[in-house]
Amino acid sequence: MSKHRKILILIILLSVGYFGYNYIYQDHRDIKSETSQLEITASYLLERFKTNDGNALLNQTISVTGVITNLEDGAITLDESVYATFDENIPQLTTNEKIMIKGRCIGYDELFEIVKLDQCSLIK
Repeated sequence: MSKHRKILILIILLSVGYFGYNYIYQDHRDIKSETSQLEITASYLLERFKTNDGNALLNQTISVTGVITNLEDGAITLDESVYATFDENIPQLTTNEKIMIKGRCIGYDELFEIVKLDQCSLIK
């Protein structure tokens, strides 16, 4: 092999490695600063996933309105339909309080029949 060919192959390999590394290790999304793609109620969001219409919402930033039915450490459940985890401390909330949250839709748990959101923040 000629010297020029070896240099060309080395440049190609370094380029592929550089772009591959940057693709795999992208910056994390800041969901709190993103704009919601959709505003929806918790019960309607669950219905969309039950009818297989919710897959388009995966990995999207959405705002969900509902009544708190369960409080946990770092997480809440809205209308027994949406389980939302928070990265930050949750302000003083009580059950039966109507709120709106924003978060990333990460999927639907068929066993518990609940939609899951993460990186949530309280809107109101």
